[in-house]
Amino acid sequence: MGVLEIQEKFEIDDSNLSFDQLVREAPAEVAATITEKAVLILPSHGTEDAFYSGTLDTLDFLNENGIDADVYANDEDYKELGLHGADIWLGTIFVKNIVIPIFCSVIGAYIFEKIRANKDDKISVKFVVEKKDGQSSAISYDGKVENLDKAIDAVKRLGDES
Repeated sequence: MGVLEIQEKFEIDDSNLSFDQLVREAPAEVAATITEKAVLILPSHGTEDAFYSGTLDTLDFLNENGIDADVYANDEDYKELGLHGADIWLGTIFVKNIVIPIFCSVIGAYIFEKIRANKDDKISVKFVVEKKDGQSSAISYDGKVENLDKAIDAVKRLGDES
């Protein structure tokens, strides 16, 4: 493997995060707006309140394509991390079970059509999926866009679990 070759990281782990917990722990103003949402974009990069640059574009694309989504922040507290480089950073996205099939299609379209990602581009994303039984799993993927299907297929499989 060459020094500049992209090393892939793909992990599926149990998560103790739940949608109800997110609502309970949110400030009242945020809780009121996210209660009925199907997808939440969470703060990223180990922060409690910062989102990756482009998060609002992702949010708009999801909403324009039939996914009822929101960011986990109010307008006054929303701030973005300006990470520079060619990598695509989507951050952490919490997905309720009921929208998994359409979400997988829409997020794929966003990456390939809206962002116009090339197969050799590096992407970093984490999906937290709430399964039918209310338990959650986290799928983390860092690697080439051409192999992102591993993570999206894992999201689909978790959605099928009871």
